[in-house]
Amino acid sequence: MTLDFLQQYWALFMASIVGSAVLLFAGWRAWLDSPRGRLQAARRRLRETEVAAKRQHKRLVQLSGRLESLRSKAESVKPLRLQEATEAVQDGQALLKIAGDQVQIARNHVRKIIVEEFPPKDHERMRSRYLPGEPEDGRPFTF
Repeated sequence: MTLDFLQQYWALFMASIVGSAVLLFAGWRAWLDSPRGRLQAARRRLRETEVAAKRQHKRLVQLSGRLESLRSKAESVKPLRLQEATEAVQDGQALLKIAGDQVQIARNHVRKIIVEEFPPKDHERMRSRYLPGEPEDGRPFTF
């Protein structure tokens, strides 16, 4: 490709760049809307919520440890600090329950995509692969 060629066909060259970008974007959107793309997005959300729940559990353990250490030194600690620590543990427990609920919701979304978008012969294999540790209770999935 010479400089003379680019000067003569610059519009065609720019249109090919824009067209390539549009085609890449359309392909990316088509993949995101496909069953595999939706499943991957749901799995990503599940991983994020599981990490957030683990982080919240770790935080609750730290807060509980701090509360126990304050309770062991109850005579030398201000009652306000002890009350604040107790409330922080209660808040942490509530946030941990919310995080657990969000994990369950994300798991349900993954299950829903598997049930709605993939053939029944693949359901068990996909559930065991993408939702490890799920207890099988024999009931059908309902959302």
